[in-house]
Amino acid sequence: MNYEQALALARILVDGGFPLEEAVKNPGIPGEYRAQIKAQLQEEHVIELSPVKEINQGEKSPRWLDSADRRNWYYWPRLRSYLIEKKGWPLNRVRSLDDGSDAVLRNLSPSETQEFKNQGLVLGYVQSGKTANYTALIAKAVDVGYRLIIVLTGMDNGLRRQTQIRLQKELIGDPEDPANSVALPELGKRWHTFTKKDLNGDFEAGTANTAALQGTEPVLLVVKKNTHVLKRVLYWLNTADEATFLNLPVLMIDDEADQASVDISREDEPSAINRRIRSLREKFSRCAYVAYTATPFANILIPANAQAPGIGDDLYPKDFIIDLPRPDGYVGAESLFGKSAFTGEGGNEENGLDVIRIVPEQDLQALQEHTGLPETLLMALLDFVLAGSARAQLGNADKPATMLIHISHLIEYQDIIYSRVNEAFCEIRDRWRYLTEDIKGELKFRWEKEFAPLLEQVGEESIPFSDLENHIGVFLESVKIMAINSDKGDVADYEQEPSLKVIAIGGNKLSRGLTLEGLLVSYFTRSTDTYDTLMQMGRWFGYREEYKSLTRLYTTGDLANKFSHLALVEHQLREDLTIYENRNITPRELGMRILAHPSMSVTSPLKQAHAVRYKISYSESLFQTFRFPLNNPEDLAEAAENNAQAVRGFLTGMEQYQKEGYIPLWRDIPPEKILDFLKSYNNKEHENDLSAIAEYIRRRSADGELSKWTVAIRHLRSPKNVLGVVDWGIGIDLNQMSRTRLMKTVNSLGVITNPGDEMIGLTEPLREKADEKFRELGRNKSARAVRPPDEGLLLLYPISKKSTPEERKRGSRAPLFDNPDSPLAKDLIGVAISFPKSEKEQPEEYVSGSDPGSREQNDD
Repeated sequence: MNYEQALALARILVDGGFPLEEAVKNPGIPGEYRAQIKAQLQEEHVIELSPVKEINQGEKSPRWLDSADRRNWYYWPRLRSYLIEKKGWPLNRVRSLDDGSDAVLRNLSPSETQEFKNQGLVLGYVQSGKTANYTALIAKAVDVGYRLIIVLTGMDNGLRRQTQIRLQKELIGDPEDPANSVALPELGKRWHTFTKKDLNGDFEAGTANTAALQGTEPVLLVVKKNTHVLKRVLYWLNTADEATFLNLPVLMIDDEADQASVDISREDEPSAINRRIRSLREKFSRCAYVAYTATPFANILIPANAQAPGIGDDLYPKDFIIDLPRPDGYVGAESLFGKSAFTGEGGNEENGLDVIRIVPEQDLQALQEHTGLPETLLMALLDFVLAGSARAQLGNADKPATMLIHISHLIEYQDIIYSRVNEAFCEIRDRWRYLTEDIKGELKFRWEKEFAPLLEQVGEESIPFSDLENHIGVFLESVKIMAINSDKGDVADYEQEPSLKVIAIGGNKLSRGLTLEGLLVSYFTRSTDTYDTLMQMGRWFGYREEYKSLTRLYTTGDLANKFSHLALVEHQLREDLTIYENRNITPRELGMRILAHPSMSVTSPLKQAHAVRYKISYSESLFQTFRFPLNNPEDLAEAAENNAQAVRGFLTGMEQYQKEGYIPLWRDIPPEKILDFLKSYNNKEHENDLSAIAEYIRRRSADGELSKWTVAIRHLRSPKNVLGVVDWGIGIDLNQMSRTRLMKTVNSLGVITNPGDEMIGLTEPLREKADEKFRELGRNKSARAVRPPDEGLLLLYPISKKSTPEERKRGSRAPLFDNPDSPLAKDLIGVAISFPKSEKEQPEEYVSGSDPGSREQNDD
């Protein structure tokens, strides 16, 4: 028994209820592994599971799953055991999958509901386990009564086959490979599947019998998103008895849902694949449609209320959007490009893994002119040999190892590259066979320069080159060169060859969905103009934690910058989903913002035909917290107490205040303190704004602007007894002010600032300049126009819970609280930020599925 087998046994025992100490002492576990296994299981136990983010119908969303009796479930327990026992999944990863699939299932209607049409979207990361999530969802859905499962895969036979094989191993059972699949279910619970794992095993009506839809056993179809295939499925269903469609609960999984499914027609008639998917959904009175993608841009830009006669609503996720957490061990954009890509925070440790190598212009030119293989591609081949040999030294010689070469979508060009790579690799192999000393020095130099420093930097076990030598020859002999395109017809079949070593050269067939196992080196120079296409081409994202330091990505400087931008886009999208979840925004109400790029589109023009474009810049602008969740007094009370503590901690952490008249203020505060305060300040009504403002401050301070701040407390000159005073820990009582609600709104104060507030902190010469601009710009705008670009102004407003409108405003204003004496009524803290004119900032453009709306606040 090797270590991995012993670890799997220990996991099975712990999962079966054995205490950890007892499990590792089991006689079946070799003594030399016990300490290591114990440490590994302890580490897995303490890893905290990240929560799933859910945007749904809130209280209207059914919570039926909470009362389900899972003791009688059959398919999910089988899948769970398979993952632990045969695939060796850590228990924490299985728990994460359990939680994530539950999050989706609970947003579907119970299968016995008389009639339902659910539509939702599940957002994952590129190559992050979306298939695992929907496989678990399918198992659980069948356990709760769903009977027909239709999985819509991508548009390629290879991807459809890959999905069929996966589901056959994990759900159906594979008699041809019983050692690596679940056992066949018992009689009466076996699956009917009318699609096969052959490359051309897509749905054919002549091989299917609609009588299976009337029985009790589940039915599974895995079909391409292809017009003719979908037409065959619809034709087959039309031969069934009409009553079948009334009583059959159906789950439709749309994998890679941003591809082909989105309507790209500008005419009244939807595009062919979109129309057939909707026709398929409308065939059933009980149907749940769940879209899965890592690039949801096209899906969230679908008009929320679009309909068409006979085929119903478009595929907008009207019922729920679920954001799956980044799995433990996943290497994504943040790992490669670093947190600095989207936070602006410095430090070498924030810059990502040192695995990206830029392909210079002369090498690109050599590729375009077919003058031979450029130097960087030859180096990438050597890196693949070294990385593959290092994995063998680490005990993974039987694991797959892949190199990706993606230069062009043109098959003719791919064939030229294939021929030259094959020749170059054969030369490397021959040199090792017959001129070992000649190439050994070259490989040793490259290992010690390229790989050893990174292993040391990230704290991984160092590997001397001498340890690799015994593996290099074996690795070179095992590598296959393949052109993955429709011309050559090669297929990287990891199922048939679990330890496959391959250099895969291709284009479109390698650009979406298809998993490249053990991907070590990528040589990627093909550019594209859209976010979703480029992100999907990132086959190097995935579960590579155990060998991430051995990976290399060769790409152009332009593409590296584009991927860095996409890291920011992805980060903002998920941050916004957190904000929408906290505010209980429903899918129909949200308007997701997608940061635009000067040379790329979010998705194809036809997919964003209904999108709204708008620009955001805080240069020479005022932000103020004029909205508070007054309609949710419990949340507001909690936020108010939090903010009181946040302000006290913020102010007492600074030196003694100065005074400008009666206003206490602090000068030359670094931007880091401002960012810390904004992070701690809680106002769910402005979370989007505060998140975007924090990003703006980081970017401007990185460029030398907004590098010093004035902080001031804008309280009343004289106390008003009814409003009271507040102590913020600076040594004086602050006279609270009155701010009241706009009568026509629930949560809006309209404005919290006074004319002239933005003049606070200006020197006398700057005040004089502002006075000169007063007639042209008004008081506040003139202050922003003259304030230096390296200075920002943060204003704090103590607002009394007993705020009531003046007599002359009682027709348009209402008291802040209907009952200010309620225990839930709290004094509030308002925040305003005055931004000077930036000399460097370019307004950021965003794309959204709906107009983000206008602000209620007055500017002057």
